Parts: sequence; C-alpha cells; structure tokens
Amino acid sequence: MKLIHSAASPYARKARVTAIETGLSDKLEIEGIVPWEDPDGYRDVNPVGKVPALVRDDGPPLYQSNLVCEYLDSQGTTKIYPVAGPDRWTALRQIAAADGILDASVVERMEGMFHEGDAVSTKLIDRQELSVNMALDQLEAEAADLSGPVTIGQVAVACALAYRDFRFADVDWRADRPNLTAWFAEFAQRPSMIETDPEA
Repeated sequence: MKLIHSAASPYARKARVTAIETGLSDKLEIEGIVPWEDPDGYRDVNPVGKVPALVRDDGPPLYQSNLVCEYLDSQGTTKIYPVAGPDRWTALRQIAAADGILDASVVERMEGMFHEGDAVSTKLIDRQELSVNMALDQLEAEAADLSGPVTIGQVAVACALAYRDFRFADVDWRADRPNLTAWFAEFAQRPSMIETDPEA
C-alpha cells in the first residue's frame, strides 16, 4: 500500500499517525506531494485533489482522511476504532469535533493567505474562530473521555490541536483549558506524533 500525503496537512497526519498506531508502518510506502501543484496523475488517484489518499494493492484508491484511517485500522494488528457501544460513539464524536476544528482552521488560514487588508473577511474569520473555540470548550469539558487506550478519536483531537500550534501559534488555545492541555502534552510525546511532526 502507498499513502500519499503532505507533511503540513493535518488530515494526512491523522492517517500517518493511524498507520503507526495500528502497526502498519513497515507495510506502507509513504509518498509526499504538494497538492496545490496538482502533480501529474494525482487526480486519477483522488479526483478531489486533496490528501491523504491511499493506493491499495487490491482495490481502487481511497481518499478522505476518515475513510483512509478506518481502512488502515481494518488492516492493522492493533485496532484503534472501538467496535461498538458507547466507546465507539464517543470516539466518532471526538472525530467530529476535531474535524470541525481543522475545517474551520483551514478556512481561516486560506482567507489569510489569499486576501490582504480590507479584502480579508473579518466576519468569516470570526465565525471560524467561534467554531474552533466552541469545539475546544467541548473537548475540555469532556477531557476525561480522552483517557484510556489510544482511539481514533484521540488521534483526531491530537492532530487538530497540533495543527493549531503549527499554524496559529500566536493564538493560545490552552488558556482556561487545563485538562485538554495536560492530555495533549502527554499524547504529543507518543512516537507516532513525534515522527509525523511537520516541523521535525
């Protein structure tokens, strides 16, 4: 299998961390690309043109981070997707919050990259920040649910928080969120997070 990624993409990082946590590192070829450059042939793999994408040995390519992560989990020796019951819904809810943080953060970053001065929509930026902060507040209130064996929910949350540190270092998401801060400080030391750090 081949995982196509960009080191700076938090969505691709989620897939890479999943691959490591599920024990697939030795069975996975990693290829880095710059999606914005539309590499030749990449849209044949992923028509949307984003990362990650997974080229399989026995089926059509998979794309979109949650689909890629779930497939990797199905192939790995260590499972990080709870199979059923409350633990599964907790993990999936954590993914939803984390993806909401990422989606809003990417919109905010794109707005800042492609517009300057008065062309920047402060209303759009403010709305994204509200979404980020509300999701962070929910994760802080439910930080106890992030404890225990590694789940895909934890991976998603960690990648979202790491992206905030990476692209929005001047915005202190840790303020008034001691439980989430403490959890992330520990999770960020996992080998899977260290190995996939875009600044490493």
